[in-house]
Amino acid sequence: MKIGLIELSAHSEVLESLIRQAIDVGASPTVYTNPFCAEASEAADSSAVEWHVCPPGLPYAEFLDQCRTSIGSQDHLFIVTPVDSLCGLLPDAGAMSATWHCLVHNLNTFTSSDGNRPSAAIAKLVLEGAAGVVLPDLRLMKSGDPLRSRAINIAYPQHPPTEFVREEVQCCIPGRMYSGRDHAEVLSALEAAAPRLTRRLRVDFLGEHATEESKAAVEAARKAVVPSVELRDHPGYVAQEEFDRTLAEADFLILPVSEYLTRNGIVETRGQTCVTGNINDMVRFGLPALMPAFYPLSGHIDGMTARYGGIPSLADLIVTWVNAGEFNRRKREAAPGLEAYRAECLSAMREQLAARH
Repeated sequence: MKIGLIELSAHSEVLESLIRQAIDVGASPTVYTNPFCAEASEAADSSAVEWHVCPPGLPYAEFLDQCRTSIGSQDHLFIVTPVDSLCGLLPDAGAMSATWHCLVHNLNTFTSSDGNRPSAAIAKLVLEGAAGVVLPDLRLMKSGDPLRSRAINIAYPQHPPTEFVREEVQCCIPGRMYSGRDHAEVLSALEAAAPRLTRRLRVDFLGEHATEESKAAVEAARKAVVPSVELRDHPGYVAQEEFDRTLAEADFLILPVSEYLTRNGIVETRGQTCVTGNINDMVRFGLPALMPAFYPLSGHIDGMTARYGGIPSLADLIVTWVNAGEFNRRKREAAPGLEAYRAECLSAMREQLAARH
């Protein structure tokens, strides 16, 4: 079976997940993407993948036109991130033999009537039937709603959990420091936990600052938590190689996802109308995580997490996990759940490949 994956934005981690799922269901993926995503992919050297990379400076519309014959030869085509550059292809989708799938990351934004919202043009085409809507996590499906009837999991296991023997505990908080994550709550919890820690803790804020305020908040907290906690942050974008290397060496994650996300006046609810890519970080490396209680997860991987509801409970969990090494127990017990979750991912992918819209 021939599967085409089109990613003309910057969701390299989602593209990577779908490439691996396509290979694992026995398909031969062909990828149409930009240099950013191609360079970030660990699958770039795989003989199972055919790559078409847009040359720098070439408009996407021209790139897609050059790839039209290859695109038309696919059995299934997945739009990884719906961008308006794809609008030129979709009117011809019905004439192609391929089944088109559009991965919708923010459902409320996608279905909004606001014609000025991002990707409004492609959303209109998809909602009129040019491609089937696919949501990025099985937990987003709801019976009776046609737009919520199809989903795959974009989180996908890749690396087995690794235990480390060392005195220092290493924790990561992956992702850009912006309003979609409550880093202020984490900083307050670290300040409350620091006097009770019996082991040194290093915390990597693994993403760039969106505002000067977040940078100043980390600097203020850095002084408050020494000497038991070391805070590390980054002055700019964290390259994928460094991002993955830091995750691979981590003991556990803190995922302070905000429940609501507002963009252009449209509200998305995490775990209900959109998901956080941090679950992919957790699953990809088999990393235990502390995360808010509201966020729904598959029962196969929920045991990798401990849930908090506010600063005191997060502080208590940090103390327990650091002092007692609770994260290693979770790592040791994670393998069966991750294998079951992998099977769930591949079952969902096979179901999409059997579907015709």
